[in-house]
Amino acid sequence: MSKPPDGNHGPPGEPDESASRGFGDRIRRTIATGSERATSAAEHHASVAVPFRAADRNRRVAASVLAGGFAYRLFLWLLAFGLVVGGALGLGDANGTEEAVASGGLPAGIVDAIGDVARAADSNSWWLLLIGVPLLLWEGYAGAKGLDRVHALVWNNPSPTRITPLKSSLAFSGGMCVFIATVCLSWWFRDTSAAAQWLIFTVTIVPLAALWLLASLRLPHGSASWKSLLPGALLVAVGFQATHGLVLYTLAPKLEKSTSLYGALGVTTTVLFFGWVVGWLVVTSPILNSSLHEDLQERARHEDAEPGEAGSP
Repeated sequence: MSKPPDGNHGPPGEPDESASRGFGDRIRRTIATGSERATSAAEHHASVAVPFRAADRNRRVAASVLAGGFAYRLFLWLLAFGLVVGGALGLGDANGTEEAVASGGLPAGIVDAIGDVARAADSNSWWLLLIGVPLLLWEGYAGAKGLDRVHALVWNNPSPTRITPLKSSLAFSGGMCVFIATVCLSWWFRDTSAAAQWLIFTVTIVPLAALWLLASLRLPHGSASWKSLLPGALLVAVGFQATHGLVLYTLAPKLEKSTSLYGALGVTTTVLFFGWVVGWLVVTSPILNSSLHEDLQERARHEDAEPGEAGSP
């Protein structure tokens, strides 16, 4: 007679439950071991601990929502800024303005758009300025208030002083004009050699980082010194220039060659994409700074506590 089958095994063709449980146990042990190693590495290396802290803070403050909200504010500011620029262009000679802009090496699509705006605003320039200037002041204040709230939430440090509407609006609009001037400068030298263009991109990182560092010092930042705010400033400057280079050398040429296909939709999409990336950089900068500052403070406290612990009975 044949030996009866072992009761621990199922019929032929069905998966072995014990083997499945063993495979699941191995996966859980592997995950647990990896988590323990990551935790141990985080205790000894800031390069490991800071990303964990940043990821946790990113989830806590809903960074993607904050980035989208700031991008929306940025888009509204650009609309108000466009009204002011259109009104200013309408005060001058449209053809002369278009020729002056064209001599700077800007793309043909942008030159035509500036010329069209100048001609369209010829008879309505004062109305555009009358509407655009107050709207620009309001959106500048809203943008500055948004920056203050983002930093206060990330640093868990409410703003110590009440925001002055006019000063904060002018400061925000002035900073935005510096960033726009950086973009225009890069477009201006677009027809130069590749080495010169890379030099322009690299050199402009310094003033952009300095501008954001100055803004970070005026915004809520806990007890961090200016040195602790440098990583976020460099992140904003380098990220802004990298995104700008992507738009300048990848998206813009396609829009120039296919204006009939993309048209205003392509331009609007590009502006929205650029605004969202800038919003993400603005939110990620204080997250990086606060995570690094918190980790360094904890390590300093542990180092100060170790000698006392060693000498205790």
